[in-house]
Amino acid sequence: MEIEFNAENIEKCRCLECKVQKSQCVHDKVLLLQEEALGSSLIEPKEFPALHCASGIEHCPDLDRKEECLCRNCSIYAENDLETGTPTLYFCLDGSSTSCCLGEENFDEERVAETLRHYYRRTD
Repeated sequence: MEIEFNAENIEKCRCLECKVQKSQCVHDKVLLLQEEALGSSLIEPKEFPALHCASGIEHCPDLDRKEECLCRNCSIYAENDLETGTPTLYFCLDGSSTSCCLGEENFDEERVAETLRHYYRRTD
């Protein structure tokens, strides 16, 4: 299951509160975003400095990789069971979520196989 980039998830998102995101680049993107919001231009998900579980990695070179991320404390993370997906944290650094739901109605055999291949690679 992929996380939707929508207004509801944007409101729930905690990325901009995260210490990993405390960078000049992210700050500048937020200011630009505020200016664009006053105009009529549409904002692309890849330009939005948050909701990384949906949009993918942040392209700012000055993120602080030593800080702990807030993903586990985010309601989007819990509602979508992102602990079982790939990656499990640091979506701003490692890319958007590809959550693996194993409920009967959501069982996706190919996605399970892909996840297993990712975690259990042959070493011989």
